Amino acid sequence: MDTSTIFKAGFGVVGAFISWIVGGLGLAFTILLGLMLLDYVTGLMAGYIRKELSSRKGITGLVRKTYIIILVGCVYMIEISVLKSNGVIGDGVVIAYSVIEFLSIVENGAKLGVPLGPLANVISAVKGKGGESK
Repeated sequence: MDTSTIFKAGFGVVGAFISWIVGGLGLAFTILLGLMLLDYVTGLMAGYIRKELSSRKGITGLVRKTYIIILVGCVYMIEISVLKSNGVIGDGVVIAYSVIEFLSIVENGAKLGVPLGPLANVISAVKGKGGESK
């Protein structure tokens, strides 16, 4: 079995386990996973263009994203089992991480030299850098 097949199977097993833990992948969580994938791909693109592509950085990014998925799963489990809630807190955590992923995607676009227009001001304001644009 080649590495690619093992990698895909591993993600499938992890995804199925998370789905089982949280009772199915909700829309917010599915969007977060999509944004994580897009952030990773745009990060690879930016690293390639800037000649900073590093397998160590890539693996570190995947490890961090995996931790976020584990953390979100834990929040959902605690909320549903202990707090007897319907997942609203977990969805809030997922939305917060989704915003972070979106900001990272936009920053990767800036690293690629894509003109960001008004998004540059939004990113600067969110990050607390004032109104400066790139």
